[in-house]
Amino acid sequence: MNRGAWLLTEKITECYRDINELLIIGGVLWGNNPNDDFFTESHGVKTPDAFWKVIIRNDRAIAWIIPNSVDAEKNRLDDFIVTIQELELVTGESIPVEDYLKHEKPEHSWMIPRGCNKG
Repeated sequence: MNRGAWLLTEKITECYRDINELLIIGGVLWGNNPNDDFFTESHGVKTPDAFWKVIIRNDRAIAWIIPNSVDAEKNRLDDFIVTIQELELVTGESIPVEDYLKHEKPEHSWMIPRGCNKG
């Protein structure tokens, strides 16, 4: 997961962390896909079907659910943007943002700020 789309969320996080304080919340979605459970037999560990992340900055927030697959390419990050409300429904988590932010879905992931040289 530490490449492609997920790696780009890490870069966004690091760049914006230099500008403002952030709250980052994330987790896994286990699912029931036996086709990606490569370590069940050898290690007794199921493989998550997806990972999710929320970045909260002042009065802005963005959320992604990123599949744990080769489809999670960096140039497809925007395909994985979800509203915080959608994320809460899927995960059962409660994300601590104002209600109006729970319904916003940015068209694009946050741009890397000029001059940021993280990763």
